[in-house]
Parts: sequence; C-alpha cells; structure tokens
Amino acid sequence: MERLLAAEEPDERLTVRMDPNTGEVLRVQSGPRLVIDPETGSISDIEGDPGALFAPGDLPVFYHTIWREQRDLAPGQEVTRQAGNDGARYLLQYQCTRPGTLALTTDGAKINGPVRIDCDGTIANAEVLPDAGPFRVSLSAVDRPIDIQAQLVALPPR
Repeated sequence: MERLLAAEEPDERLTVRMDPNTGEVLRVQSGPRLVIDPETGSISDIEGDPGALFAPGDLPVFYHTIWREQRDLAPGQEVTRQAGNDGARYLLQYQCTRPGTLALTTDGAKINGPVRIDCDGTIANAEVLPDAGPFRVSLSAVDRPIDIQAQLVALPPR
C-alpha cells in the first residue's frame, strides 16, 4: 500500500515522521517551527531555518551611533565594546536569534533595562548610565550559540 502526501507548494519540502510498526503518519512538518518550553514559555528549540521564523532584522540606523556589532556567539563567549563618556545619554539596542539567552554586563556604567533576554528576535532597549569616565558593555551567550546584533547610540540631552 502506498501513501502520497501532497504539498501546498510544488517545490515545498515536507518532513514526515511515521510509526515503523503501522506505517501511520505521526507528524507532518512543512517548514520551520518553534518548540516552546511549556513551563517557562521560552523557546527551547527551532526546527528548520530560523531565518524563516524571525523577521530579517537589522537594528534601525541612527545618526549618533557610537558603535554597532553583529556576530555569532558560542556559549560562554562574549563581545565587549567600549565608549567614552562625553556627558550624553546613551541608548543600547540589542537582539538575538536562535534558541538561547543573551546576557548583558557593563563596567563603568549602569543599565536601565533588561540584562538578560530570550533570543526570539525581539529588540530590547536599555538606557546606559555611565559613571564619570569611559565604560564597557559586554554581551554574552549564556547556554547555546546565538546570533546577536547590538548598537550604542548617543541621545540628545533632556
């Protein structure tokens, strides 16, 4: 006995999981999907291409951008960027994709915003409140490889 599964799109790729004893189709997957941890609500896995699930996402461009960073980070790896303190207010924007967590730390400044985010493609914003001199911002992958984008922007005085 043969079974045929027709895809909605002519060249669409389907993944089918079958019971080896009965031949019954247990699951049909026709594209990437998120696996959500029911206890925490966090993304625990992505099946398929994460680029198809998250909006392509460059951070918005601002005229007074101090620095921008875009890279992959392995678990425990971090990237650190420094800025001088010219008395301005600073906005840090950051996001990450792929299942995992991004952690943010600073040296010589305080962060007024989230210091840990789940990597679901959402852009997080935090005000950076520097002490008297230059300051550093570090972004790190907590538990899994992630893709990050971040930028530090000088804001006009209030």
